[in-house]
Amino acid sequence: MTTSTDAPPPPTLDQSPRVDSPDRRQTRRLIHRLHFFAGIVCAPLILIAAITGLLYAFSPTVEQVTNNDILTVSDSEARAAGNEVPVSQLVDTAQAEHPDLSLAGVRLGNADETTRVLFSDPDLPESTLQAVFLDPYTGEVKGDTTQYGSSASLPLRQWISQGHRMAWLGEPGRLYSEMAASWLGVLAVGGLALLWSRQRGSSKIRGMLRTGGTGRVKTMRRHGATGTIIAAGLIFLTVTGLTWSSVAGDNIGKVRESLNWGTPAVSAELPGASVQDTSASDGAGAHAGHEGHGDHAMPAGGVRVSGLNSGAIDRVAATAEDELRTPVTITPPSAEGQVWTASENRVAYRLSNDSVAIDWATGDVIDRSNFADWPLAAKATAWLIQLHMGTLFGLPNQIVLGLLAAGIIAMICWGYAMWWKRRPAGMLAGPPRRAQWSRPTTGTIILVALLVAYGFLAPVFGVSCLVFVAGSALWSLVQRRRVTQSAELQNQK
Repeated sequence: MTTSTDAPPPPTLDQSPRVDSPDRRQTRRLIHRLHFFAGIVCAPLILIAAITGLLYAFSPTVEQVTNNDILTVSDSEARAAGNEVPVSQLVDTAQAEHPDLSLAGVRLGNADETTRVLFSDPDLPESTLQAVFLDPYTGEVKGDTTQYGSSASLPLRQWISQGHRMAWLGEPGRLYSEMAASWLGVLAVGGLALLWSRQRGSSKIRGMLRTGGTGRVKTMRRHGATGTIIAAGLIFLTVTGLTWSSVAGDNIGKVRESLNWGTPAVSAELPGASVQDTSASDGAGAHAGHEGHGDHAMPAGGVRVSGLNSGAIDRVAATAEDELRTPVTITPPSAEGQVWTASENRVAYRLSNDSVAIDWATGDVIDRSNFADWPLAAKATAWLIQLHMGTLFGLPNQIVLGLLAAGIIAMICWGYAMWWKRRPAGMLAGPPRRAQWSRPTTGTIILVALLVAYGFLAPVFGVSCLVFVAGSALWSLVQRRRVTQSAELQNQK
């Protein structure tokens, strides 16, 4: 018979004490410091973006309600009979309202929607067009206002959009939204990492979702639980928000272009024609085989371009409505030797947007871009942008965005409450813990490498991160000196 030395059973997961390695402690300390300083400094910018985002989330629905009279057509005998006024006649009526402006396009709506005739106005801001709304069955002018961007936003939604994108400060204000967007995702990921590292046992997710307790503990748990629930949404807002930014947006565009992830577009060039953009052109030589149609016009800009008269407009509109789904926008040629293009508008529950190029002389489609043939990255980009704007899935999409914005606002309020309750009176924060300088660990090196790579993609984040690191080091130095001086005074007493 053999004997064995008795040994205590191995501790279970819940019984084992938590002992963090130096690598983990150093990395967590760095994340905590970055999360704290970025939260204090960037939170006001994120708060502005969240409040304006909350307003913008529901602006498409509000726009439909407040502008219903110019966006929709009323019941009439002409509508019941299905008798539509020729598109060229609608263009003539709208042109009479703005005789000095150049035609920029025509938006053909659904059966219950008005037709928009769009004009370029050099006095309007970039990406803004003058829009005349007409009843397609009676030819009556229903409204005359501006629309903005590919979403065709009317003035109220455009104003809210400007606040969200640039805080109503013009182009320089875009740096505010870029900084807010770039730090939002970093704060979300860093907060999750800190919260995860504090949990014990096997039910870490359950612990991250706790909201009970009292005082600062309860506030902290609410902050953490809300962040855990909406973390994916915060990262989504960062990724999509940066695509519109001034600096990171250009870098993302270059990356997409290098990977051939760009959005395909139809060619507006007429095969066999040379493009001529000159007022001296008589419009005859640029279109071989098109001279006999007589479709030449002199737009308000003073450049003679073929294909802008009544026959051409009606042929293009008919082809566009046959080939594509309304609402669809047809865009005239901007130079001699070009054709009209037509594109399906981005509307709720439309997951694809096809476009065609139409020969104005014959009404034939000479080029086509089908959404189904786009690269997957281009499709994903289009979908994500529409999700961010709240237009992909209509009101449900807007409600989710609204809840996400409300969650961000609540988290910021809880974050400031946590800081206020913990900080010593008259100080920004408590004195820093005394920690010996040590060699960077593997986790810290990986974290810094990720931050540097992200900083190159989003330079506004990179520069501000360096400022935070320098500010944190300076703050620690000052605080430690105060502690040392205070201790010396106590000893002297």
